[in-house]
Amino acid sequence: MSNPTDNVKLCPECGDEYTLQASDCADCRVPLVLPSQLEQAPPPEAFPEVDELECVRVGPIAWTRALSTVLEQGQIRHRVEPDNRTPEEGGADRREFDGADVFGTWVMPDDLERAKQLDAEVFVHIIGQQADAPEAAEDEVCPACQTPLAVDALECPDCGLAFN
Repeated sequence: MSNPTDNVKLCPECGDEYTLQASDCADCRVPLVLPSQLEQAPPPEAFPEVDELECVRVGPIAWTRALSTVLEQGQIRHRVEPDNRTPEEGGADRREFDGADVFGTWVMPDDLERAKQLDAEVFVHIIGQQADAPEAAEDEVCPACQTPLAVDALECPDCGLAFN
């Protein structure tokens, strides 16, 4: 019995569709296959919920995006979730962020140390560490959102990160 999705042929290399009469891909020069003949990729492994993960940082969306980008580049799987925990529960005090919504960035326990190293590299200019931060150069960008900064910038014009 034929599969109802097998009304076309596909190139297994580039994915182009062809009529059933075609035999080879015009570009890749490989035999075409029916959609049901393509190898199905296994479903992605389920990523645990936050109660099984470790929180790297809680902060506003701009900070969360910056950290997420760096974790992706470092090939560290992570989960971003709104964080409604109180400071006593390990969450952030929203007053620090003018009442903005905050998000937690969560990683597998085995990845926590490397994630915290990457986090420290991204957020070197956060309050309490500015004294050690270098002066801005002409081609400096915000460590949180990569927005170009003026040499005398005290705050990122895009995400609001302060550089006192």
